[in-house]
Amino acid sequence: AVVSTQSTGEKFKKGFVNYLQIKLDTEKEELKLWDCSNIQVGDLSEKIPEDEPRYHLFNFNHDFEGEKIWKVVFLYSCPGYNVPVKQRMMYSSTKSSFLSALESNGVEIAAKKEISDGNDVNEAEIFDMIHPQKHASRATFVKPKAPSRGGRRLIR
Repeated sequence: AVVSTQSTGEKFKKGFVNYLQIKLDTEKEELKLWDCSNIQVGDLSEKIPEDEPRYHLFNFNHDFEGEKIWKVVFLYSCPGYNVPVKQRMMYSSTKSSFLSALESNGVEIAAKKEISDGNDVNEAEIFDMIHPQKHASRATFVKPKAPSRGGRRLIR
């Protein structure tokens, strides 16, 4: 069911709704708002269709270092090779212009992820995408030994 787009973008930006699902109509080659609702982060996986690609915007409300923070997460779900090639190609080619349009309208995307099904996303993973762990020690590259055929020989 297509949802009215009237002022939905403003409701999302102001936090009145925290989830938008956008469908690409491949016949008319236009984006349509498919779902607009308030959900918990645990319900996000249930919103991802198993038979069609979609764009998802989720305004993730969480606590970080004692502060309440709202961050927008963009998910591109594509169930894999059971989707027609034309549909996959249109979603892939439209994604960057859609993200640019969002950012030019004041929607700041904190994290982006491509997923194949609802099991690919959970609260811990979204949190880590927005606030990556800082590692105390960085792994350094160790140059491997050169291949040899025994000890070095001097040639005179």
